[in-house]
This record gives sequence, C-alpha cells and structure tokens, in this order.
Amino acid sequence: MLLIAGLLLAGCGARADAAAHTRTVLAMDTVMTLTAYGENADAALAAAETEIRRLDALLARGEPESAVYALNHNGYLDADSGGEVEALLTLAAELADATDGAFDPTVALLLELWGFGGGAEKHRVPSPEELDVARSFVGMGHVHRSADGQSVTLDLPAQIDFGGVAKGFTGARAIEILRERGVTGATLDLGGDVALLGAKPDGSAWRVAVRDPADGEAYLGVLETAGDVFVMTSGVYERYFEENGVRYHHILDPKTGRPADSGLVSATVVCADGAWADALATACCVLGEDGALALRAHLADTTPFDLILVTDDARVRCTTEAFAPETGNGYTYELIG
Repeated sequence: MLLIAGLLLAGCGARADAAAHTRTVLAMDTVMTLTAYGENADAALAAAETEIRRLDALLARGEPESAVYALNHNGYLDADSGGEVEALLTLAAELADATDGAFDPTVALLLELWGFGGGAEKHRVPSPEELDVARSFVGMGHVHRSADGQSVTLDLPAQIDFGGVAKGFTGARAIEILRERGVTGATLDLGGDVALLGAKPDGSAWRVAVRDPADGEAYLGVLETAGDVFVMTSGVYERYFEENGVRYHHILDPKTGRPADSGLVSATVVCADGAWADALATACCVLGEDGALALRAHLADTTPFDLILVTDDARVRCTTEAFAPETGNGYTYELIG
C-alpha cells in the first residue's frame, strides 16, 4: 500500500475476472500509477501513458524543447507549436478570476527568485526590491491571446508555470482517453493526487486516504466516493527550505510574492473537473480556511467541490460526510456545511 497525499485503499470481494491492469509512469517530476479494469485495459493504459508523456513534454517549464519554455523565452507561441498552451491559458484566466488571483500561472518569475522549479533548485530568500520587481510582472494581464486562438504573446520577463494545474489537466485527459476506449473503472495515482473513473468491479465505493501532512507514513482519514471525481491536494509540507531557522515553502501568494501565510498546512479538493480541482487546491492554500470556504460557496452553482482543510493548529475542517477521520492522531475534526 502506497502512502501518498491521496491514496487508494484496496477493497475486497472483486470478481476474479475483473483483474487490475497497471502501468507505472515517471512524469511531471513524480511517479504515477495507472490502474484500469476490463479486457481493453492494457491498450487503453498504453494510450493514456502516451498522452501523459506528451503533455509532460509540452508543459514542462524547465525543458528547452517544451512549448512553455519557448513562450517564456521568446514571448510568443503560435497554435502549431502550442495550441493546448493557449487553451490552458484561457482556462487559467478563468481560474485566476474565480479565485481573485490566488491561483495565477504567471508566478513563475517569483518561483525562480525563491529557487523553486524550472530545473535545478537553488533556494534563497529574495530581497524586498527583487520581489517588488517580480510582482510587477505577475498577473494574467501580461498574457495576450489572439482573438482567433492562433497565438499567444507574453510581456517578458513575465513567465508562465503550469505546476498548479498541469497534473489535474493531464489526469483529466488520461481519464477521457480511458473512457473513449471502453474502460469503465480506473484509478490514476498522479503522485499524491487521485483521479477516479467509473465504478469498481465489485460495485463498492472507491476509498481514498488523505495523507497526514505531519506524518508521511499516516493518513488523516478515508474518503469514500463514487467515480468520475478528482481528489487533489496541495500542501506546504513537501517542497520547502529553511534559512536562519525560518521555513519557506513553494506555495506563493501572487499578491505578496512570498510563501502563503494563510494558516493552512494542506487543502484537499474533491471535484468532478481535474484542472479545477488542482488549481483550487493551490488557491485554497493561499486563501486560508475562511477564504477557501467562501470560494466554495461562490462556485457552488458552477463548479461544486468539497474540501478537507488542515490548519497549522491541528484542526481538520471537512465539508463532506463521506470523509471518515482517523482518531487518536492529535487532530480535532469538524464537519461543516
């Protein structure tokens, strides 16, 4: 059993002829485990793996052959070399607007200053003057998409980083490929995030464990859910560095240019849309518990989602009764509407 941010717990009673077919993929700086059921599963998984690798190559900011690298260095990208980048930027603009800028892919210049991502990481604390300059190039107003959707221009030195949405976008595309090829039940472990398709072979609910951010060998509780959802987690506990006794994590607040200081350690989003689930998890970590709950209420009619929030004072606030918490781990749990 793998212990990850969201982990799939095995059920029992599955039919003997409903064998699981599995592939392991190294992509997007993580190990992904793809599992599908049925006679078409192997071929479908092969197609899903091909798509994951293609999108990884397209969206990797630090890879010189990627479309995102070309946009960040040339300030221009046409549809022939990055049509999906244009589509993702259109989606990112919607997400930035919906979250009041808590999610924004133009934070890449800030990430570079702090030494996060884009290749070899050399961490440091930037000066206030450096942050002020970098912040002036943060915002979707620096991204210009042509009216016909055929090209994108970028106000350099503004930079794009899709790290807050790429796994959700890619997972959704992989699920779509599996569905197109007749797979009726699948689980994608995207390296701490989970995508679920359809039903388990035995008809029971999927069970996803949510990791305890304070202990990588334990989990907070188990979410029981039907398929066709994404369980995406963002947290401040995996990528960070310390300097002069202060810990600095990689989830940056676009408005301050600094690591988010929202009182949240992690945010898990359960949503039917993979890209939205991924971006909303990041945005919630920036917004804090009250802001995250307000965002959920704001999007209730258009993009409904559930939340499992972990605060820095060991509280877990959950919006779904489908989450069964562990006991005796030092957390206090609250189910909220």
